[in-house]
Amino acid sequence: MKGKHIRSGLLFPVLTAFLIFSILYVVSIGTTPIDIKTVYRVMADQIFFSGAQTAAGAWDKSIYQIIWNIRLPRVLFGVCCGAGLSICGAAMQALVLNPVAEPYILGVSSGASAGAALALLTPLPFFSGQYRTTAFALLGALLAFFCVYRMAKAGGGGKIQPVALLLSGTAVNAVMSAVTSFLIFMAKSPESISAVYNWQMGSLASAQWSSLRIPALGTALGCIVFFCQSGNFNLIMIGDDDAAAMGLHVKRFRGMMFIICALIVASLVSVTGIIGFVGLMVPHMVRLLAGTSSNRIILPLSALFGASYLIWADAAARSLFGPAELPLGIITAFVGAPFFFYLMIRKNRGGA
Repeated sequence: MKGKHIRSGLLFPVLTAFLIFSILYVVSIGTTPIDIKTVYRVMADQIFFSGAQTAAGAWDKSIYQIIWNIRLPRVLFGVCCGAGLSICGAAMQALVLNPVAEPYILGVSSGASAGAALALLTPLPFFSGQYRTTAFALLGALLAFFCVYRMAKAGGGGKIQPVALLLSGTAVNAVMSAVTSFLIFMAKSPESISAVYNWQMGSLASAQWSSLRIPALGTALGCIVFFCQSGNFNLIMIGDDDAAAMGLHVKRFRGMMFIICALIVASLVSVTGIIGFVGLMVPHMVRLLAGTSSNRIILPLSALFGASYLIWADAAARSLFGPAELPLGIITAFVGAPFFFYLMIRKNRGGA
């Protein structure tokens, strides 16, 4: 037990250092390679000295534009997306006691996508811009999860059964994808249709400083809530009856945490589109590395590991095929889908 605590304790500084290195290194790579020391100097100058060295001509203005206004927002968006999806996956797996639960598989991402597509493709009279897209993505995510939850309970005789949950998620995924396809079919603007098609495959290409605020705020607030509630996540994992006996209002807690999950997913999907399997794979990798299932450790480590994983996946997406950029959702699906099959086989054999 002591060895596990030491191992999990060491993972925090190791994963934090790796994340910082990953941010610096991934910003440095691209069609215009930039020395990692220059990346560090430009970032330090902007953060601590308000761009004084840039104004004094310490480096070319084009280098500053590439680092600060093009690559860094995209990498930070990857940090938010990876951390948010991973921590939602870890939270969902604890809430429904299912090792294959995550936003994409349970239909939450598809619901958010359908809501965002409705905001993007139809002339709605209220809100505007990213706020409208995020609001409708949140409504879609909440609707999708409500349907999955109710169907799973009905199919499991009042209790959430793993098979019923997966079947419900598959059904809601199909319906929400059909809604999105129907909205695309009915849309009049070719530009909007093209944008939604590309956006459905998942990408960080649209990341800008202006579009980073809502996802960063949603992810940060969600992570703080989950970290503070990690003890209650541990309680709910021992069973609803035992958790209630120890003073936890199980139904209210589960409902509130699902709303937080939907908020995080909606804030991300409204900008990135659907990026699947991150929330499935990362928590399991963290449990393997940490040697524990305690959510006091798994939740923060999942955020750190997921952030690093997604920015490297995005680096691969924009580097593997030269000037052409592969959608990020394809990369995560190629990696995550085999992992999903492995978990299902392991579960059927009684290993989970």
